[in-house]
Amino acid sequence: MDINMRPLVSSLVFSTTFIQRKPRQEGYIRVDNPTRLELESRLAGLEKAKFALAFSSGSMAITSIFLSLEKGDHVICHRESYEGTIRLLNEIFNRLGVEASFIDLKDEDKLKKTIKKNTKLIWFETVTNPTLSQVKIEPIIHIAKENNLLVAVDNTFATPFFSRPLEKGVDIVVHSLTKFINGHNDVLGGAIMTNNRKIFETLQSIQVITGGVLSSFDSFLILRSIKTFFLRMRKHTSNAKKIVHFLKRCPKVQRVSYPGFSGVVSFWLKPRFSPFTFLNSLKHIKIAHSFGGAETTIMSPSLMMKSSLSRGLRSKLGLTRSLFRLSVGLESHKLIIKDLSWLKK
Repeated sequence: MDINMRPLVSSLVFSTTFIQRKPRQEGYIRVDNPTRLELESRLAGLEKAKFALAFSSGSMAITSIFLSLEKGDHVICHRESYEGTIRLLNEIFNRLGVEASFIDLKDEDKLKKTIKKNTKLIWFETVTNPTLSQVKIEPIIHIAKENNLLVAVDNTFATPFFSRPLEKGVDIVVHSLTKFINGHNDVLGGAIMTNNRKIFETLQSIQVITGGVLSSFDSFLILRSIKTFFLRMRKHTSNAKKIVHFLKRCPKVQRVSYPGFSGVVSFWLKPRFSPFTFLNSLKHIKIAHSFGGAETTIMSPSLMMKSSLSRGLRSKLGLTRSLFRLSVGLESHKLIIKDLSWLKK
């Protein structure tokens, strides 16, 4: 091959170790596989970050952030957070001596009163799962800076296409790459982005020690997906807006929640209608966990997700049997709407 030529497509390097001309500490797959390093560079570009790390799952990325805390530290977490995050704090890190308080971060006074001398981190999602509510970032950043606290944000639902929290002063951004960034329901992965070198080096050390790195093949697949990321997000959003317009005119739908962007829509049936009858009416849309793929899927959070919240709080937040989370795919919006026709009868 002409030495002046280079491949258009990223190289897939399977090797788990690398030949060294002189002994050095690097050169092992947990540290510097070229395919993963290229993905991390692309991910940093998406969030306009200085540093990025790719993990074997979104949960491993979240776990690594909490592993950077010490025994006796305190975390403030928005009560409307991904169930996996709540269970990590309650069932794993609580046993390791990390305390967590779950509050409504929309209440600034409550946040100020919850901060303790040992508080180190505030955690929330730009768009919550599964009710799709939003928390304003700026007031939380202001309070955090006044108290010398770190702020970590899960930006999976909003994606870097619509939101770049680092630009607003957030310290750490986390993503489940399994969702929109990969977008094909065929890769499990996670990522952390930051502009703080010290945070990056701490999390990188944790990643190397725990071995929670993304494989080279999965890195290659996500590199492929990033090429169509912006196109896909435009189509997801375009379809979702048309679905929202349809749902709001359906007599069996009580309420629709949509942040105005992204490809996920949540809605509630009126109480007198059976969620099982509705689900049984679907032919094209598949019942499935996760979201952000090319195919349209739907799930019932109350039937398909374990919840750590009390029954009263679940009811207050709208986490009832009538709630459905629709991940709007890339098909024709007319096909999706046709499959939802039971709601209009």
